[in-house]
Parts: sequence; C-alpha cells; structure tokens
Amino acid sequence: MPTAEPHLRFRPGILAGAAYVPPSAGLDRGEYIRLDLNEATGPLSPAVAEAIARHVRDRGIYAYPDETELRGAIAAYCGVSAEQILPTNGSDQAIDVCLRAFLGPGDTMLVARPEFAIFGLTADLLQARTLGVPYGPDLAFPYDAFRAALAERPDLIVVINPNNPTGTPVDITFIEEVARDNPTTPVIVDEAYYEFTGVTVVPLLATYPNLIVLRTFSKAFAMAGLRLGYVVAHEAVIGQLAKVRKPFDVNALAVVAGRAQLAHIDDVRIYAKTLMEVVKPTTVAFFERHGVPIWPGAANFVLVRPRDCAAVVAALRAERILVRPMSAPALSGMFRMGIGTEAEMARVMEVYAGLLATGAGAGSEP
Repeated sequence: MPTAEPHLRFRPGILAGAAYVPPSAGLDRGEYIRLDLNEATGPLSPAVAEAIARHVRDRGIYAYPDETELRGAIAAYCGVSAEQILPTNGSDQAIDVCLRAFLGPGDTMLVARPEFAIFGLTADLLQARTLGVPYGPDLAFPYDAFRAALAERPDLIVVINPNNPTGTPVDITFIEEVARDNPTTPVIVDEAYYEFTGVTVVPLLATYPNLIVLRTFSKAFAMAGLRLGYVVAHEAVIGQLAKVRKPFDVNALAVVAGRAQLAHIDDVRIYAKTLMEVVKPTTVAFFERHGVPIWPGAANFVLVRPRDCAAVVAALRAERILVRPMSAPALSGMFRMGIGTEAEMARVMEVYAGLLATGAGAGSEP
C-alpha cells in the first residue's frame, strides 16, 4: 500500500537534476551481442578470473580492501609515483570526486558537447553551470570556440580524449596549450579509451600540475562490472581528492582483478591492437562500401547514420544485437556501435547486409 509522499527538503540541485538510467536496464544483456555500452565483449582473462577465485577461496571478502599494491601497480603502468594515483569505484566516481572537489553553486565547467553524460549530470547536482561548446556537423573538436570560451574564466576545464559519444580525438598540443595558459584552473583530461589510442597527457603532469587524468578498467580491461577506475595527478592534488573519496570505496575483488590485469598487460595490449587494427577497419570498410555514413572516431566504437535509425536499431535488436541510438542534436539519426570480437562483428555485418538487401539500413547524408 503506497504511503504519503514525504515532505523532505532536498537540495535544489537534486530536485532540478536528472538521474542516469542505463539504456538496457532490466534486460539480460548476456543473451545479446553487447555493442551498446562500449564494453569489451570478450571474457575476462583466465589469469584474472583465477586470481579472483583464489582470493575468495583463500582470503574471503570479510576484510576491508587494501589498495596499496594496486596503487603501485597502476603507478608503474602509468610511469608515475604511487602518490600520484587515486583508485576509484569506476571512472564515474573519479568524475564525481573531481567535480565535487572543484565545483559548487554558481561555478562554471567548460566542456565540448555532447560529452559523457556523467559530467553534465554531476555538475547539475552541484548547481554548477556547464558552459558547453558544441561540436559541429563534422564532429571535429571545436578548437576555436573552445579557446574563445576560455575567456569566461571557467572554474573547471574538461577535455574528453577521445570524446564519448562522438569518438573525436583532441590534439595533445591543444591540451598542453590550455593547461599552460590557465595554470590555476584544474584541467581534467578523461582518457577512458587510452588503451585503444595510446595517446596520453600523463607525461605532461610533471610540467603542468593543474592537469588531472581520469582512466578506467571498464573498457580494454573487460572489468566494467567490477567498477575500477583511477585518477592520475600531482601528489598534492591526489592528497586533496582523497579527502572526497571514502576510504574503502574500491572493493576487494576489483583490487585483486586490477593487479592481475596489470600483471598480464600484454594480453590487454594484444586485444586492443587486434580490435583497432583488424576488426574496426574491417567494420568501417563494410559500411563505407555500402554507402552508409560512418564516423570511425579514435576509440573502440563508431557512429553510423542509416536512413531510418530507429528501424535499424530495432531490427538489430531483434537479431540479438544491441547498439545505442543517439539523442544529442549533433548526433540526431545516428547510432553508436562498439566494436566487438571478429566473430561478433562478422555477425553484425551479416545481419546488416540482410537489412540492406531489403532496402532497410541504407544510408543518407544529413
């Protein structure tokens, strides 16, 4: 029996904000080819799975986690000191921690839009203003407009490289320019797809202590369900961010899996190299050959614009293939598709060829 609505005083940012609802909530995605959330679609490395099983068998999960050795392993991977690493409960928490550290009511965050939704949603909850510089129809990074927006002296600058959902890469020299010309403003660089690009600003941290890099184990490391991310920054910045993150937010199994993944980093590199140099080019070539507009981007996903996007998304889903329809104005009529294994993408191309043969799925320029 429903109860009366409680009369509680929520903060204005909460009341005005929106909740993030996963697009496939309630769906058993294990029955599908999962290309809708940019995850790795292959299984967890056997070495990592065994490390998790061994920990549960020998140590249990009764104790709070100790992330000391994980910090050291991530630091070695990044080429920095352990004091420059803050593990987080996925990169979503890294975003939350950083934005709460630097933004409050009336403050301004500068970002190119559309951006990864968690940035805007979190800024809204904090009652900060998002100064969004729009991507144009070609989805190239809006360098000139972004420079012009810096004149408003934002309290936080965000660069997502490459961007999700557009896949747009950002020139490292531009990020360095922004960090150099705004030395007292935090510049967050989201590198969630670093393993697929090999492009990073981490070496610039020694010169520009206002740079803050965010990364994740959810993509190339196939650990989205374990929720592990991290921040790389100057040790003094990490010291302040650690005050915002709670002491045991990263669970013990994520700690174990993260260490095991980094101990077998060559497996991750081989996976990413195969995906980016073999599977993705084959997929892109298929759509180009059939005249369906495609934006390859720089990460492990692409954007596709068929003539009738909604119909194509529904038809793919009927064939047990999940892709993500886009809603941002710059991406109207497109769907985003992660790149899966060779076998999965062969199936996608087989199904899409069938759609083309019936007249569905054909492309048309915007």
